[in-house]
Amino acid sequence: MSEETPTRFALITTGTVAVKPRSDWSKEGKPPFVILLVGSTGSGKSSFIEALGNDKSLGISKDQLEGFTQTVTAYHIKNMVSKDQYGTAPVCLLDSPGFSDTNISEMEIIEQVRRWLEYQRLYVNIILYFCPINVTRIPGTQRRTIDMLKSLIGREDGLPGRFTIVTTMWDQVCNERLQKRAEDNLAYIREILFKDMIEGGSGLTTFTNTQESASTILDSCVKHSNKTEYTAINSVRLGRSTLCITPFGRQLYSDLLGRIEEAWVRKTSLVSELDSAQDPELNTLLQNQLKETSRILDKFALQLAEFGSAPEGMPAMQEDAAAYFRDKYGQQQLYYAAVLGPLEDGWEEKLIWEAELGKQSVIVDPDYTAKVEDWLSQATHQLPNLAKKLAEFGPPPDGVSGPQGDLAAYVESKPWLLVKSLHDTDSESPQPTSLAPDTFGEDGDPYVSAVDVTSELDVQPHLHELPEESGAPQPLHPDTGSAPRPDTQSKNVDITTASTTRLHTPQLEAAPSPPSEPAHQSTSFRSSGASGAKQSRLRRFLARLFFWRK
Repeated sequence: MSEETPTRFALITTGTVAVKPRSDWSKEGKPPFVILLVGSTGSGKSSFIEALGNDKSLGISKDQLEGFTQTVTAYHIKNMVSKDQYGTAPVCLLDSPGFSDTNISEMEIIEQVRRWLEYQRLYVNIILYFCPINVTRIPGTQRRTIDMLKSLIGREDGLPGRFTIVTTMWDQVCNERLQKRAEDNLAYIREILFKDMIEGGSGLTTFTNTQESASTILDSCVKHSNKTEYTAINSVRLGRSTLCITPFGRQLYSDLLGRIEEAWVRKTSLVSELDSAQDPELNTLLQNQLKETSRILDKFALQLAEFGSAPEGMPAMQEDAAAYFRDKYGQQQLYYAAVLGPLEDGWEEKLIWEAELGKQSVIVDPDYTAKVEDWLSQATHQLPNLAKKLAEFGPPPDGVSGPQGDLAAYVESKPWLLVKSLHDTDSESPQPTSLAPDTFGEDGDPYVSAVDVTSELDVQPHLHELPEESGAPQPLHPDTGSAPRPDTQSKNVDITTASTTRLHTPQLEAAPSPPSEPAHQSTSFRSSGASGAKQSRLRRFLARLFFWRK
């Protein structure tokens, strides 16, 4: 390898390789080298894991026949380590649920990966995308997956080398006809489907369902990763309030919207068949299918609500489907998502800076250590206030997930009481940001400072009229520990005291009546109250509640 592209990582085998499931990585002295496995259901991810460990007793690929992999699962590669200039680290294979599965959205898969990374305080080093070579065509759902992956590993991010395409099912090519199809598919993958990524440095390799082949693929993908700079692989850790403004977020939103509309068509068709069904057994079968379809439809709809406002330029949801969800759900799910989102974003930023403080590159640089400590202090400044708002809301509404893991424990610890105690005992200590109604509003009007979430949900703020931030926050560099200072001030989003009272409503009670002002007036801001970048973030936060588009 040339001097211009020095090797930063290398995989070293120290004995007989084995693969074992592992849930807790917190006791490792050095964070593991994480390789994320993605692909459609049945694409060969599980076979790859079993072949690498030379152990069919894991039984992973057998479960794939029925699409059982519905959660993120981590595996430790025994007797294999990743080596860099700071020492050695274990290697983790992170298996994800199958993309293109009709029962689980890409948003849900990415959220599972994000939560796992957050809980373990880790990041993804490399992505392996598994692509069967024996398919007759690339379905539309898989094309959406590929578009999403391209937006995650875009050439503008400088990340193609962190992505390797693994062609699979070569062991099933057993005659000339299948060989011709496989060769045609390989040419299509190389020259059309992933041409831009391969030309940019992504790897393209072949898995033949053997341990040697799997080991060679891992070695190859690490060598590819050493040719590129680390930038946006941690897009899977973007907070909900910033996800919608990224190309990656647009693809996730598009996938989710497409799944909702596909489920809506299935639901409409089943209702029509039920109306004409005469046979009791057929009627029972259709009712069960309708119940399951409705469950999936509602799950996707709530994910769309938690996503926030639609990215600019995205197509509208079908009006009949939008009306269905407006009638089915009150405001509670939207209230809760609006409170939880900023808290999760702030918590993720806190974890990032805490992890950064533990890196060798930070320890040896006192000046950078001081900067990171300052950024950590700013990131944690608003967490007690945001935790208090969530606690005052009460339990999450039906169908909406609450805080998980350490964040849930943090909210339960009532950190705002500690802040109050420190304030009472030391009047000279720094004061938390004021929660007065005029924080976001004009002339202290609480109904201007608070979001009018009780208005019609199909009211969409004019996002194209709002000022945009000059640049998105940059992720950390795992090798050097360097990172530009984020716009942490834009994280200081809070909800006013007046709006908190309106949010704290029993779930079964009717939603409160909206104020007399038109809904669009609720997004007014005091022009002198914040910088342009902060105003932009605040306006996007307010816009998160209005995700239904006409």
